[in-house]
Amino acid sequence: LQTNRGKEMNSPYTLTKEQYQELYQEVLLFAEIGGVVNDEEGIWKMCEEEFVNELLPAIEAEDRIKVIDGCADSFVVCVQLHHFCMSKASFEIEYRQSLRYGFPYLTQVFTRNEVGLVPGLMYNLMLYLQSLAEQYNFNLYKAIKEVNRSNMTKFVRLGDLMNKYGDKNTLLRASLACEELSNGKYKDVKATWNTTAEYALVVFRADNGKGKIVKPLWHFEEPNFTHCLLEN
Repeated sequence: LQTNRGKEMNSPYTLTKEQYQELYQEVLLFAEIGGVVNDEEGIWKMCEEEFVNELLPAIEAEDRIKVIDGCADSFVVCVQLHHFCMSKASFEIEYRQSLRYGFPYLTQVFTRNEVGLVPGLMYNLMLYLQSLAEQYNFNLYKAIKEVNRSNMTKFVRLGDLMNKYGDKNTLLRASLACEELSNGKYKDVKATWNTTAEYALVVFRADNGKGKIVKPLWHFEEPNFTHCLLEN
């Protein structure tokens, strides 16, 4: 969002209203297909993992690519948290005000799991991400767009999966392949298929279908941020 006065409307460090809405909806589609829209515990864990454990160490190390990836990933998980909380009836959440803004606000939310501060989450997140985009000189919209594209490659068309593993025990064989190729990172992977998109997509999740969305390494495409980098 264009939260900083003085920023040009076409600044690569900010998002227009239309860009923000577009990226927000892409995240919600990913979450819906993945079956994690209502996974409150999982969403909070992902927010802590991406923001506290991934983005902040990348900033400390001054690793430009990891900072870009962390910014985009933080947007993805924060959208899911924001949507989950804001879709509840107003009486279910005791909204709170904070005198903090930007980074201090975000750390207060994630280190304490303060649901009451979630209404101001996206405003403060965008303040922080825009400052990082300017500091590390990258196009914020393109970075988030690239991560959204990459995330969708975690899902495999059912037809493609049957072509690869045959039509007998297809999901089981593919799940076992996910576990084997992950070298122990993912355990008890369960595959289900979802028809939210135009065609049936297979979703792999760890911990018997209740854990993280798994990356099928034969299909998943890592984000490439080359086109997001800006030159001085």
